[in-house]
Amino acid sequence: MSQSDVLVIGAGISGLLCARLLQESGLRVRVVDKGRGVGGRMATRRWAGACFDHGAQFFTVRDARLQALVAQWQSAGIIREWFRHAPEDSNPNGYPRYCGVRGMTDVPKHLAAELDVVCGERITGISREIDVWVATSESGALFYASYLVVTAPLPQALGLLDTSGLEYAAADREALRRMRYAKGLTTLAILEGPSALPDIGFVKVLQHPLSSISDNHVKGISPDQHAVTLHADADFAGQYWDAPDAVRGPLMLAAAQAWLGAPVRDYHCHRWGFTTPLNPWHELHYTNPALRLSLAGDAFGGARVEGAALSGIVAAQAVLRDPGFSHYA
Repeated sequence: MSQSDVLVIGAGISGLLCARLLQESGLRVRVVDKGRGVGGRMATRRWAGACFDHGAQFFTVRDARLQALVAQWQSAGIIREWFRHAPEDSNPNGYPRYCGVRGMTDVPKHLAAELDVVCGERITGISREIDVWVATSESGALFYASYLVVTAPLPQALGLLDTSGLEYAAADREALRRMRYAKGLTTLAILEGPSALPDIGFVKVLQHPLSSISDNHVKGISPDQHAVTLHADADFAGQYWDAPDAVRGPLMLAAAQAWLGAPVRDYHCHRWGFTTPLNPWHELHYTNPALRLSLAGDAFGGARVEGAALSGIVAAQAVLRDPGFSHYA
């Protein structure tokens, strides 16, 4: 394949925002992801006439850098405010929780629409030839770039970089390796009728084995079916990671019985190998200017969508500070 200025590995919100900002600055950017689509945990699934957000349920905004983008997305009809106040809010006025109009993948799809994104290519090896990065995929495809940005979950990112044989992080390497994620487990259920969740269609449970329940019908993304998303807590996800759906699904549904309000017609479970970063890096990105390498993602920005997004924004700024690209800034 032809060489790009920047290769971004990972098409979650970090990678897509980084790529979009770099392309808008005039650079040639390519994004590669192992998944069938973009978005990472900003994920929406359609099944049996129902629609589920089965990763992140909403996002919030505190930083002005992201707020400016959110205003654009809202004006363009890509996102909307789902609800503003939840029972656990200390502020009686609450604060906006945003979601995609058709699902949480709306923002990633919007960001990817004008980008060169290659999905379904799992990168298995990375090398550096003089001043060019070469990424090799499982299918044998080659991707060349002057600058490399890796936004995959950090253990996967470090595993890839190890194949290069380069000393990419020097004294920080072991500290990066100590970063850990919690696992996630989700049960998606189609109900025979309306759920018994509060009017907003969301509850933070924080009672083992559940962490939250969302009503996708109330949310507005599953108009034809009553569809709920149940998120397990980290302890349950770890304990039942390898259990069959016929075991873990009913356990989660039983724990949610008071909120379901209607019989369950069908259900599926979904595993997330990397959800909450337990010990995020102390900065929003990690950059090795000499190698033209940056690492970004929720391991740097934190568990919230906003943190991952800000990490992608800051990683783009690091690329633009490179002397070879500085005239694009």
